[in-house]
Amino acid sequence: MTRVWLRRGGFLLVVLLVWQTLAQLQLWPSYIFPAPSDVFDSLLRGFREGTYSVGILGSLGRLAQGYLIATAMGLTLGLLMAQQRWLKETFGLVVMGLQALPSICWLPLALLWFGLNPQAILFVVVMGAVLAITQATEDGVRNTPPVYLRAARNLGARGWQLYLKVILPAALPSIITG
Repeated sequence: MTRVWLRRGGFLLVVLLVWQTLAQLQLWPSYIFPAPSDVFDSLLRGFREGTYSVGILGSLGRLAQGYLIATAMGLTLGLLMAQQRWLKETFGLVVMGLQALPSICWLPLALLWFGLNPQAILFVVVMGAVLAITQATEDGVRNTPPVYLRAARNLGARGWQLYLKVILPAALPSIITG
């Protein structure tokens, strides 16, 4: 195990030395190809001045906000698609087709619709998650074991009670995976 770490450390050291050498040769301007020492200095300065902390917290806030919106939308759409067959047969095709797109594919549309601002980033986060959550919720609800449903109905569960106490708990592993 020690040999593996020594090889990895040696490899990273060689990469850093080659990078530093290429940067010192000034084949490219320093704003295109900075030296590792300049990158490290900039990194330390950003944390010391607090600019990176503000940026990181802002990004994490937008990520959490987008995920909460996507979760609410995805759960709602997934439950509706599992309940209404016509919705699964129509809107389900759109969800399945668009889910295959990587999140970055939404960026050009977000920039066109919202401009370069936090709403565009929020849109990309929401679109990157909502379709997967919708599909996973719908699959989880549809794959609830029928014996659970029969047992709950025999015990008097109906409507929302059936959803809250039987279907959603049974679908939860699939929903979390989504």
